[in-house]
Amino acid sequence: MGTLNEFAKANKTRSGYKAWREKTPENKEAWSEALSGYESGLDVSTIVRWLKQEKNCPLSYHTIRTQLHDLSNK
Repeated sequence: MGTLNEFAKANKTRSGYKAWREKTPENKEAWSEALSGYESGLDVSTIVRWLKQEKNCPLSYHTIRTQLHDLSNK
């Protein structure tokens, strides 16, 4: 058995995970609009409902709220 660093160097497999907001240009635009709305003071529950209902975002309320907070300039 080797160390984690040795394993990482030998194992080049990547998960291929891509955030929902980065999967399509439409998602990127919707996320940008949501982030702008959040920064301008729109209620997060309204933003979440819009993303889920109008933009088919599969993320949970908690995930959206956390990511908006983490990525905002607030």
